[in-house]
Amino acid sequence: MTRYRAALAAAARGWPVVPLRPHAKTPALRGWDDAATLDRRRIRHWWSRRPYNVGISCGAAGLLVVDLDVPHGREAFARRAWQHGAEDPRDTYTVATPSGGEHRYFRAPDVPLGNTVGRIAPHVDTRGVGGYVVAAGSLLGHHRYRVVRDGPVADAPEWLVAALTPPPPDHPPIPAQRPSPRRVAAYRAAVVDGEVERVREARPGGRAHTLFTAACRLGELVGAGWLDEATVTSLLLAAASAHDGVEGWTAREAARHVENGIAAGRRRPRVLR
Repeated sequence: MTRYRAALAAAARGWPVVPLRPHAKTPALRGWDDAATLDRRRIRHWWSRRPYNVGISCGAAGLLVVDLDVPHGREAFARRAWQHGAEDPRDTYTVATPSGGEHRYFRAPDVPLGNTVGRIAPHVDTRGVGGYVVAAGSLLGHHRYRVVRDGPVADAPEWLVAALTPPPPDHPPIPAQRPSPRRVAAYRAAVVDGEVERVREARPGGRAHTLFTAACRLGELVGAGWLDEATVTSLLLAAASAHDGVEGWTAREAARHVENGIAAGRRRPRVLR
């Protein structure tokens, strides 16, 4: 498989891609996370210029990828699962790395999770929001990343999500002085408009994550008393309705992400100074 076809294959799964330097793992573009795309024309333009490796933006793709070094990472990850009374979560889309390790792909939970190094166990890293993973078909030197388990992407195990989710702050800071009503109104309008537009323009594969994070951000303002929860819910559901019926998206799914996101955001009230 050429790297161009590898990029198209990843995009066809709904995973936004970005070019990485040929035979390397570093992004070829600044602002790679914003540039990641599903657009076939842009993909063709990039890969017609150079034989770039293929990166997948995990956050935009709604993925949580577990990076297991060989052999200790696989053993440590299996032990952590067993400690939580679960089986080793092997039954998911998996890519073998040139070093002999593997990347296990999971559907990201509603709670946004970032990147970790060794938090789960030594030799076990994770990639989520703000991270990327080298896609199958890419080359490191003369060795290729290859799919070794081409099944569906499984949900991230509950024990793994719990281990990676940061605890909410016990005592969120309270502003010493409330800002002026005019400043609150301007700030509120800008944030709301931006988040509503993000939801409206979200692409398949990243819609759930986009809607949840938008609800989290606006939920922070609800928790601080700057926005009304009913208003936030109405605005986000109206924006998400543009996706109803597109590649399986439903209003019921949208309502669940909005409810969960606002609840998460309310636990972290945003302080305006």
